[in-house]
Amino acid sequence: MSLTATQSFRTWLISSSTITTLVPINDIKVGWERVADSFPCVTLTQITGSDLGYLGYKTASAGSKIRKENITMQIDIFSKTSRKETLDISDAIVPVLISGGCTKESDTEMYDDNLGAYRKIQTYSFFKFHDD
Repeated sequence: MSLTATQSFRTWLISSSTITTLVPINDIKVGWERVADSFPCVTLTQITGSDLGYLGYKTASAGSKIRKENITMQIDIFSKTSRKETLDISDAIVPVLISGGCTKESDTEMYDDNLGAYRKIQTYSFFKFHDD
């Protein structure tokens, strides 16, 4: 579940020339890093996930074996240059993900004292159906 979802998110982001003009592909990463070594950068992390089996899922001898997967991903955008840079990257990410069927759930800004960098955190949710 989570590997496929994370790969989908990264693929959406690196497929956008608007985003990769602002952030190099190698700096759009999955998971946490101990210390970010290149700025600007974007990290993707799954923060919640759930699955719902519809009536008859894995028990019906025939018919629907549909499962709905709900995923919430967190996107962290970092810049040592400026707050504006995080906003520009954020503005490029939003249309890519919402056109991919995602719903933007939250959007927070802060300054990360540990990294000495501006940080913007966005969360997106999406769902997909699986016919197991």
